[in-house]
Amino acid sequence: MVFFSSFHMFFYWFFVTLQRFQIDMRRLLHIYIYIGALLFCMPAIAMTDGGQFVVVLDAGHGGKDPGAIGSKSTNREKDINLGITLEVGRLLKANCPDVKLIYTRSTDVFIELGRRAEIANKAKADLFVSIHTNALPQNARKATGVQSYTLTLRTASTNLAVEKRENSVIALEGSAAKKYNYNPSPESNIMFELMQDHDMKESVNFAKMVQNEMVHTAGRTDMGVLQANLAVLRLTYMPSVLLEVGYISTPSEEQFLMSTSGRQTMAKSIYNAIVKYKAQKTGKESELEKATPAPVTEPTTEEAETTSETTATSSSTAPTNNSNPVGGKKTVYKVQVLAGSAKLKSNDKQFKGLQCEMHEKNGRYTYTYGSATTMDEAKKLRQSILDKFPQAFIVTFEE
Repeated sequence: MVFFSSFHMFFYWFFVTLQRFQIDMRRLLHIYIYIGALLFCMPAIAMTDGGQFVVVLDAGHGGKDPGAIGSKSTNREKDINLGITLEVGRLLKANCPDVKLIYTRSTDVFIELGRRAEIANKAKADLFVSIHTNALPQNARKATGVQSYTLTLRTASTNLAVEKRENSVIALEGSAAKKYNYNPSPESNIMFELMQDHDMKESVNFAKMVQNEMVHTAGRTDMGVLQANLAVLRLTYMPSVLLEVGYISTPSEEQFLMSTSGRQTMAKSIYNAIVKYKAQKTGKESELEKATPAPVTEPTTEEAETTSETTATSSSTAPTNNSNPVGGKKTVYKVQVLAGSAKLKSNDKQFKGLQCEMHEKNGRYTYTYGSATTMDEAKKLRQSILDKFPQAFIVTFEE
């Protein structure tokens, strides 16, 4: 880890400098690949700090940056993030003597994104976990669920809203924000991804673990393991994941995340993932925490529209009611693939060849595929299009 961290840091700033001086990046590509191939073939360096596994916990936002705000001005993302982070830390301290724990913040203070990454890089961390709370705009309908983000340098339209929200803190950093003004060429993008290839794979590995724990241990709705161009991940040089532990903009999840029991439940799931990842890397196991999964109410279509920038995967804990009532309204399940303010034609290439149905309300459009009378059928329907729309999710209609 020491070797890879130092290697990544040196070459990142090296290529940034070259970019500033407009040195031809193409000529250096072959040199970099050659050096990289030699170095990556070398044996892995053992953990530092006397065999301790170094974990950096990052409570998102803080101080003058409250993050997302709930139904009350006192319900703030920064407090949720810190509460969960400190509880994860308490569990690690109590059960894992082989873990060296570092917080980017343990109180309500403002920490620059670059400083958060610097703390992790200086500590030569084996794992960086940034904890955040999700939110949708006020005019959007409700959504529920958890997401685990790893780094990509290629902005995806489906995750653009998350990128904008989590990177928006840069605006509060004043002159310090200049360090983020890095607009790489395609060649340097390739090089940067080569440098981070090892860490990216491990990031995805851990992201899958923590997503599974948040879904099955904490009982939350599964919105998937995703990728986004997030500054705090881009600046770190170790396996790094940013977690969205729920929506403060959705009343039921806001209530859950503002409660002590809710934060403890989420902390246990994150702790379990860290312990399992540590055991995978070091062979040293630690005691897992049990949690009673909290109930999740799946939003109906009247409640659950997301914009195309925040399209989500379906819930693995969605209601399993497989019957419709006799008489009255009938529940119909459909798979939502797109949403936004644009009215698309039926043959639009964004549908990727699927015949989709359009729904309009208050100038907003949602697009669904297929129709099922039971949740089991709907899950199969969604499964059939995951190759085209991996972030599709199930919504319900009353007919």
